[in-house]
Amino acid sequence: MVSEGLSELDFDSDETRYLIKRCAEKKYADPEKTGMPVQDEFRDTISIASPLSGVYYSSPKPGIPPFINVNDTVEKGGTLCIIEAMKVMNEIKADSKYKIAKIFAVNGKAVSAGEVLFLVKAL
Repeated sequence: MVSEGLSELDFDSDETRYLIKRCAEKKYADPEKTGMPVQDEFRDTISIASPLSGVYYSSPKPGIPPFINVNDTVEKGGTLCIIEAMKVMNEIKADSKYKIAKIFAVNGKAVSAGEVLFLVKAL
């Protein structure tokens, strides 16, 4: 169903009813093509997406400063965040040296696999 863009299925019989619905694709405008200005701070950035679904944590424990903040430089192998999935804490590490341009994820909130967590600039 997912590969076909279906989110619901509806079939009605004497004892059973199913409903099929197709999800509308999310489309994002390309600022370059629409003539909209791109903020210089986000030009040439790379997005880092969540590799799995779970709960996003910006620090190892409550009350402790986050692993990263905007404008921080992260070394290759440095921890960016933790994603908790099925009671397992998964550290998400930088695969290169980056400068953090923007953080989208919110501490303690659920994230989906493929959801953009950060915008970074390669150094």
